[in-house]
Order: sequence, then structure tokens, then C-alpha cells
Amino acid sequence: MRGAALLLGAALLAMAPAGHAQNSMTKPSIQIYAGPLHRDYLGCLNCDQFDPLSIWDNYGAFGLDNAYPDMSRYAEYRRPKGRYSACDAYAKDPPILIDNARKDYGVFSTSDTRADSICGPHGDPGLCSKLKAMCARQGQPG
Repeated sequence: MRGAALLLGAALLAMAPAGHAQNSMTKPSIQIYAGPLHRDYLGCLNCDQFDPLSIWDNYGAFGLDNAYPDMSRYAEYRRPKGRYSACDAYAKDPPILIDNARKDYGVFSTSDTRADSICGPHGDPGLCSKLKAMCARQGQPG
């Protein structure tokens, strides 16, 4: 049921405005882990952009698209090719999405053929678009 879990995860991506404490207390926090045995913590997928663990904080250590791409935690995981890369649609072991209770929400990958990918048939088009845009910028000369 990864597809159903991914759809639920996609629904959770809608960022709640600041001040909605009840919403932030009830929604699961979806985390991204990558690398061998998924030991590398890459940040929080559905946290507010001002949360220090959020991948949407482009000035923070976990920023998906921060100003220091080669120095960020994502450097290895956003290369155009690689076993663990979110940007390689054919990666054998892309980053995974799980909540704090270890519930599986699929993979953080640009693959449009993997059923469990955010870009797959049951994925989230908005999130997929953001990931693909970040991956495209990484391929450009600096």
C-alpha cells in the first residue's frame, strides 16, 4: 500500500500557516533518510520552512536548494547519477520518506515509473516539480 501511503503523505505536504499549532501537533513529520542502510538524515519534508530541520529552509543545513549545494547534506544525494541520488531516476536506492513512527511514505526520487516515487504515478506533482527543478539546477555550471 505504498501508493496509498504516498498519497496520504502528499496531502500532508500542504504547509499550515504559522499559528496553527493544532495542525502541527496532529500531522506526522515526514523525514528523509538516504545512503547505505538509510543512515543519513536529510531533513524534514513537511515541516514549516522556518523549522531548522526543514528542507524548505534554503539557508539552513538541511535546505534542499541552499546556496551551498556542494557543502550541503544533499550534495551526494542530488548528483545526476548515483545509486543513492534523488536526482537519478534509475537510482537503485534513492532517499526514503518515513515518519517518526517509521511509517513508509515512499521514496524521494525523480523516477516517474516507480510506484513509490514522489514523481511516480501515485506521487505528488508539486513536490516532484520542485525536486526536478532543484536537480536541473545542479547540472548547470556554477
